[in-house]
Order: sequence, then C-alpha cells, then structure tokens
Amino acid sequence: MSLMEIKKISVIGLGLMGTPIATLLMKAGYQVTGFDILKKQVSNLVPLGLKTANSPKEAAKDSDLVILSLPNWNAVLEAVEGKDGVAAGAREGQMVVDTSTSPPWESRALGEKLARKKIDWMDVPISGSSAQARMGNMVFMAGGKRSVFERIKPVLDRIGKKTVYAGKMGDGATLKLVINHTLYLNQAAAIEGLVLGMKAGLKPDVLFDVITSGAASSDLLVSRGRDMLSGIFSPKGPVVIANKDLALSLETAKRWGVVLPVGALYQQLLLKAHYNGWDREDATAVMKIYKEMAGMVRKGKQTSPRIKKK
Repeated sequence: MSLMEIKKISVIGLGLMGTPIATLLMKAGYQVTGFDILKKQVSNLVPLGLKTANSPKEAAKDSDLVILSLPNWNAVLEAVEGKDGVAAGAREGQMVVDTSTSPPWESRALGEKLARKKIDWMDVPISGSSAQARMGNMVFMAGGKRSVFERIKPVLDRIGKKTVYAGKMGDGATLKLVINHTLYLNQAAAIEGLVLGMKAGLKPDVLFDVITSGAASSDLLVSRGRDMLSGIFSPKGPVVIANKDLALSLETAKRWGVVLPVGALYQQLLLKAHYNGWDREDATAVMKIYKEMAGMVRKGKQTSPRIKKK
C-alpha cells in the first residue's frame, strides 16, 4: 500500500477527540467510517458525510487505516480484541493507530500480539484539548515501526499541526504521559496562584491580565483562566480523564523507579474531586477544593465574581 492509497479511514470512538478527528478527516477529503457505542455520537456526523458501521470489526473491514480514540484501556481492548473488534475484521497489513492515552506497557504488548497476525499497531496519542483538536492544532506523537509512521504521517499532518516520531512501540504513549503529568502540575500551580490572589482581594480582571502577560503565563491560564476565576468548569479535560491519566503517569514512574511526590499529592485532590461527584466537570474544578480550604465557599456556593470578557 503506497502513501497515496490511504483513502478510507475508520474512526472508532467519536467522543471529545474522535469527533474532531473524524470531522477534519472528512474535510480533508478522506472517506470516513465511524463507530461509537453511543449512537447519537455517530448520527451527529452523518450529515457531514460519515459512513456508519455496526461494530469495530465492520468498520475495519473496508478501511486502509483504523484510528482509535477511546477513554480508557479497557475500551481499547474491547474495540480491538472483542468478538466484534478490529482484529476480527482486519486484513494482513492493516494499520491500527491508537490515539488514546494508554499504558505504554499494555500498548506494547498488544502491538506485539497484533504483529503476529500481520496487523501494524502504533501508539499515536495526541497533545491538545478538544478545542484545539477542533481547530486542527493537535500534536501527534507516534511509537512503532518507522515504516508505518511514514505511511500514516501525511494523513495526520492534514488534521494536526505537528506529527513526531517518538521511537519504538510504547514511546508515543510514554511521551504523552510525560506531557500530561507536566500539564496537571501546571494546572495545580495555576489554581494555587489564582486562589491566593482572589483570597488576598486582588481584582479578577487585573489578576487575569497580569498573570497571562508575564513569566507565569501558560496556555492553560490563557484558555481557561477567565472561566476558572468565574467558577466555570465546562469540561475540556474532565476530572475522570485527569484521574486516569495521572494514575498512568504515576504508575509509569513507579515502573522506572522515579519518585514524583508533587504529582502524587495532586492526584489526591483529583480523587477528592471524583468522590465529590465532579467527574464530568473540567479537571480545573479542583479549584473548588482549594476555595473550600481557603474559606471562600459556603455550603457549596462559590463567592468568586465573574470577570469581564474582552
């Protein structure tokens, strides 16, 4: 199969990231087939030209490339190895790309198993929020055979801003966990700074303007700082995903003999957010816990003022 022959692509999982991936692929001219266990996720894209499949197996049968975008490793395993999974419908030489945030050791083991069936597996997770994905500002990091990477890179380049070869199978997944770990600690620092400023009586507009203009600025503060100061936690990266991702980075660290105490502490706050029932809120909802500890919230009602939108 030459590079130019990748015309039919299946996307398994049409959630926060899978939907923009499928949409961008269709806009780029590819014939896209989609599957999701939630039928509404599929039907939403049919008017844009999405073909539908009743199972991952059916989706894989007529595709040059299969892309997975799933919430956790169990979902990946079911989509690939289940009775009606991708492996059951894939042909020899089929390329399967996992964009999910997956355990590197599990991804590597599955890839080796699929290789015995002549199926080419690559872990190609994404750096970027769902909002960035919709704008085509994703960064793909690939782990697996270089030859397979060269075949899929032109496709990924058309829907993202950067595609990087990380190395052997599992290296893409590892790189994603490193990035996520750093992101969540950046998130923790942003929350602590904002809560301190609010508690000390700084005007939210001034606080946001200066903190996003100076040395402490970050993409997180620029994109979510206003909402955080206003107590708005619409899910761009929900608590349930943050808990899963941070647990994976900490498990990876344990396997390599690396101690990450700050990450372990922040995981406890994310777990508290989970037990508070905030799984569907953005992970920055941890800020509510800080505000409770600072005496800024009474009976679950936040006292933070909303700041002006510019």
